[in-house]
Amino acid sequence: MKVIIGGIPGVGKTTVLNVLIKSGIIVENYGDVMLKEAIKMNYVKNRDDLRKLPIDIQKNIQKKASEYLSGLSSVVIDTHFSIQTPRGFLPGLPPDVLQILKPDLFISIEADPLEVFERRKNDQQRNRDDDSLDKIRRHMEVNRAYGISYSAITGSPIMIVMNENGKHEEAANQIIKVIGGK
Repeated sequence: MKVIIGGIPGVGKTTVLNVLIKSGIIVENYGDVMLKEAIKMNYVKNRDDLRKLPIDIQKNIQKKASEYLSGLSSVVIDTHFSIQTPRGFLPGLPPDVLQILKPDLFISIEADPLEVFERRKNDQQRNRDDDSLDKIRRHMEVNRAYGISYSAITGSPIMIVMNENGKHEEAANQIIKVIGGK
């Protein structure tokens, strides 16, 4: 089963996915695969610069990453359904990428926008944009819309999982219940 899990930065996706990894589920990070490709091609030196690349280069890197990930049989792919760029929102999974990946299920991890705002403010490990609460809400809406679109394009279902503060294990257990653990 190929499952694609998306969420905007700060929603707690990595925290939830770490619980899945501990349960024995294989998780591959789409951004990490893209970063390796971009570094190999001398486009960037760090992950936060990926979304600032020209759109055509980002699309090329997305395609190369999807080709690698398509070769994995049973995997959860950690990604963002939408990427906020200086020119607007870019689909994290354009149609050609979806055709290569052939996912069985999409899962959107979401949280209260105020919780996301606070999480971002307290995250010293990443170079995040200083987004307002309204921008975070808009990004969450766009992200969900992209997830629903991906579901419609592929015919694969989409599941919405709320990740409330302090309840990441509950969110992970909802996912494990649906996709099965090892």
